[in-house]
Amino acid sequence: MKKIIVLLIIVFACYIGYSQIYVGDININKRKGTNYVELVGITKNFETLVHVDYGQAKPKAQEIRDKDGAIARSASIISALNLMTKNGWEFVNSYGYGTNDENVVRYLLKKKEK
Repeated sequence: MKKIIVLLIIVFACYIGYSQIYVGDININKRKGTNYVELVGITKNFETLVHVDYGQAKPKAQEIRDKDGAIARSASIISALNLMTKNGWEFVNSYGYGTNDENVVRYLLKKKEK
C-alpha cells in the first residue's frame, strides 16, 4: 500500500511540473486546438529574444512566462527549446535567416502525443 501511495505522489508531482508553458497569460499546453507552435529566436546586438507563436493575435504578448506571469528569461534559443521539450513539445523543423543587424531562427514544435 505504501508503494502505491508513493507512486501516486510521484506521478502527481510530475503532472504538476508538466504543462507549465505560459505565453502571456495562456497556458499553451492546456489550450485546446494548440497542437503546433513556432519558437522564434531573434539575435541582435549579442542579445537573444525568444517568442512563441501559437496562432494568437500579434498584439498579444509572445514571451514565455512562468505561472506567476514573470517573463522566463532564456540564456539562448537552445535553452528555450530545451524548456519546451521538457514540457511536452517535440521538434519538427527549423530554418534561419539573417539581415544586416539580426539573425532569426524559427523552430516548429508539435505537442507530444500522450
